[in-house]
Amino acid sequence: MSETLQFETFSGQPYVISYEPTDRTDTIYCLALHKSGSVLFDNLVKAICHASGRSCVDVEVQLFRQGLNFSHCDHHLLDFCGRPGFVYSGFRGLWQLMLLRRFRDSRKLMLVRDPRDIAISFYHSMAKSHTVPKDGAVRELVMQNRSRAQSQEPSDYVISGGADGVLQNFNAFAMISRNRASGEWQVYRYEDVIYRKLDWARDIAARLDVELPEDVIARIVAKEDVFPEKEDPSKHIRRVHPGGYRDSLSREAIAHIQARCANAMRIFGYEPD
Repeated sequence: MSETLQFETFSGQPYVISYEPTDRTDTIYCLALHKSGSVLFDNLVKAICHASGRSCVDVEVQLFRQGLNFSHCDHHLLDFCGRPGFVYSGFRGLWQLMLLRRFRDSRKLMLVRDPRDIAISFYHSMAKSHTVPKDGAVRELVMQNRSRAQSQEPSDYVISGGADGVLQNFNAFAMISRNRASGEWQVYRYEDVIYRKLDWARDIAARLDVELPEDVIARIVAKEDVFPEKEDPSKHIRRVHPGGYRDSLSREAIAHIQARCANAMRIFGYEPD
């Protein structure tokens, strides 16, 4: 049976986090960059946990539904994210997690993607397909980003800094995963797993330290194994296939991304054009 904790933001707005109690002691954190296949990754993690009876808490997803993100929340939420035994999923950024000793000491799974594909996917998401909370500060932020994206072409949006926030996260993920003080990381690249979801799901389950029958894992993957027949910018699952940025971004926009992310691209094994 799930339990609910109520917190308040810095401004005094109440919000809740729901979770299933756990008697496990091992803790795992799952992070995925915006537009890296983060929803797919989160769905696989949560489905694997649900099927195995392991407690999974999608903190950032629950915040988003309430129109919030970590920047609105004080140390009480951070303290909650340091409780042992949970799989914490749905993180799109590092926020203040590195302040938690449990985060540093625990296993972490990370999904990354070519930042050039992230940038074009982020543009289309902001312009058309991204979910918008019913209210709250995050709704205002998403609507501002939507207005900006709808007023610009993809390359202009990228060059003017529209995707710089997600590119900064890409750089931060690279630096933190290389830092020995930040503990154990398993880094997945979107390009390596998107056509091998069954193998990927098996590996996720192993790293979550759960055992599931092969047919259960196969059913979980089948629900997520979606490949659109043609690109549709209005849909959340727009294209799937890697390398689409070459059809959508100018040389100048690609160069902008490569200049901002040069070191992180090298760390994650992405070659410049």
